[in-house]
Amino acid sequence: MKGAVAAMVAYWADGGWLLLPIACVLFGIWAYWFRLRYALRKALADARRAEKHLDHWLTGRMNAQAWRSAMAGDPAWTPRLVVDVYDTAANGPEARRLFHAQAAWQWDRIKRDLFVLKALTAAAPLLGLLGTVSGMVDTFSAVSRHGAESAALVARGISTALVTTQFGLVAALPGVFGALNLGRHRTRLMSAHNAIGGMLSAAFRNGNAKGAA
Repeated sequence: MKGAVAAMVAYWADGGWLLLPIACVLFGIWAYWFRLRYALRKALADARRAEKHLDHWLTGRMNAQAWRSAMAGDPAWTPRLVVDVYDTAANGPEARRLFHAQAAWQWDRIKRDLFVLKALTAAAPLLGLLGTVSGMVDTFSAVSRHGAESAALVARGISTALVTTQFGLVAALPGVFGALNLGRHRTRLMSAHNAIGGMLSAAFRNGNAKGAA
């Protein structure tokens, strides 16, 4: 066990000081991914629940009073927003517009966090490339200064170049696949919000206006 730990420490040391910022970037990638994954899954579940209640009301499986009670009593943001928009809007198009205007802040916040995640993902291999350049500069400097007696210095420079490149690429991989996964969740959330906007508009068209509620 001690030998394995010592080998890991030695391998880390071969990468030089650039492994520290790469490790920080890797931590940021995972932190943003977990944060976004939780926020998107919660927001999508809330939207699907609001969509389900609206569908039950529009198809007659739930009366207006039961619908309002279910939506207003939900602690989540989206169901309560639907009730507020329905009470505020004068017609279907206005209800759709108001709901999308209020929901846009959630899309923008997620888009902003996704941008940060993608920026961190792009930074990881760039830091690895910086380590490659730094290691090769050290290598050529050792060769030019010490000639044939510089084998250890050359090996150290090449080791720095390869290790930092490896760590940079490994750090970027979870960000690449994580961003793709989160992008699909964001698309589903936007689709659910679009469906809710359409259902709110349909509530007015079908005569489920405030007087009927």
